[in-house]
Amino acid sequence: MGASSHLGSIRLGKIFGIPLSINYSWLLIFGLVIFLLSARFSDFYPYWPAAQIWGTAIITAVLFFLSVLAHELSHSLVAVSRGIPVRGITLFIFGGVSQLAHEAQRPMTEFVVAVVGPLTSLVLGICCLGLWFLTEGVSSSLSAILFTLAAVNLSLGIFNMLPGFPLDGGRVLRAGVWGLTGNYWRATQVATRAGQGQGLLMVAGGIAWAVSGDLQGIWISLIGGFLLHVATSSYRQERLREAFKSYQVSDVMNSHWETLPGELPESAPAVIAALRRNDGFLGVMVDGEVQGAVMTRHLARFPRRTGKNSPVASPGTLADIMTPISSVPAVSEDETFLEAMEWMEAEGFDNAAVVRNGVLVGVVSLPGVVTRLKERRKVRLRSGR
Repeated sequence: MGASSHLGSIRLGKIFGIPLSINYSWLLIFGLVIFLLSARFSDFYPYWPAAQIWGTAIITAVLFFLSVLAHELSHSLVAVSRGIPVRGITLFIFGGVSQLAHEAQRPMTEFVVAVVGPLTSLVLGICCLGLWFLTEGVSSSLSAILFTLAAVNLSLGIFNMLPGFPLDGGRVLRAGVWGLTGNYWRATQVATRAGQGQGLLMVAGGIAWAVSGDLQGIWISLIGGFLLHVATSSYRQERLREAFKSYQVSDVMNSHWETLPGELPESAPAVIAALRRNDGFLGVMVDGEVQGAVMTRHLARFPRRTGKNSPVASPGTLADIMTPISSVPAVSEDETFLEAMEWMEAEGFDNAAVVRNGVLVGVVSLPGVVTRLKERRKVRLRSGR
């Protein structure tokens, strides 16, 4: 559970209205799981023909990843029920991630959204174990599938409850510390530091295990390294979010955005260049005043010419595609940038206008703000302050 992007992913469709994707790394691990399961089944059931070994391995692998999907889907459905939009679910090499638009606003929400995933895995594991007992002797393939799924889901549920971020147990830990102290940032520090510690232990333990002769230790080290990386990245991200609380939108907005004449073709090189310079946002001048705005996402709505003889025409001028000022996604200059950013994340906007009394006075975007804050920091360092 957390935030992620669709970079390097294949969109499969939607489930309960939530976009579902698989990362390309998932294809690698899917093949590896099938191979490892086939080796396991051939050891335990040497009398099985090759077709039965591989067929059972493939079915088990598919059901395993459906179990991972159920785990992540439970996070997403509970998040939606608690008012947190979900951008999608992505399955990748180490399992899956639910891409929440923003973090929980209350400790109890954080706790419920986090704990439901491991509980789902544990319930699935117990159900598979029960079915394994009930169907014992019916089919060796069915027994192998059910027992493997029971072991995997129980392990998944228990592992995810380890108290270290980004695991679900780390989020439960954060919810507990947050509830006790009332300090979200302090709770995040505790949970991410615990996650870093667990990651380091897994890396060291996995290496020692591999050196002793068991190559499964390599896999443990990889998982530990992944946890360490994500915990460290999450700590830095949350530290940045905490810093954003001390800035109002008026402090960090770009008040030097550009305007271009509305009669300019939207495909003109000057438009593309100006959008790159201005955080993907341009004012549009019509009849001597700024009457609308164009954002990078507007250009993506229209097809481009792909060649000399292409029948697809350019959509027209900036005035044709602009959004009127009254309808431009906007934030107040008096709110904190963190509030503005969370709203933009929830709505799926890369940037937003700052409007005062119906007049466009600036634009904010996360990349632009980070760049400006870095520039300010450099200036302070040079001046010795």
